[in-house]
Amino acid sequence: MLKSVYLAPDEFIAITIKEMLAGKNIKAITRRFETTWLDGLPKIMKGGWGDVLVDEKDEKDAEKYIREFLEEHQELEPDSEQDNKDNT
Repeated sequence: MLKSVYLAPDEFIAITIKEMLAGKNIKAITRRFETTWLDGLPKIMKGGWGDVLVDEKDEKDAEKYIREFLEEHQELEPDSEQDNKDNT
């Protein structure tokens, strides 16, 4: 069974996370919320572009790797402190 381990704000970050997990021998897929006929509505309602999904057995490791990766690359997070500093 697949489990969502990350709500990606956009496609670039979803693919980046998926590829990072692949480098850790964790197979991941992305599930996009948007469809052409809804024109952005799912992103607003669900709070992101889509999910990164992994097998249930890899869930804990994937969450750990994602957390570590995002701590090292805070510029990828849309609400990072660095973004807030740049706007002041």
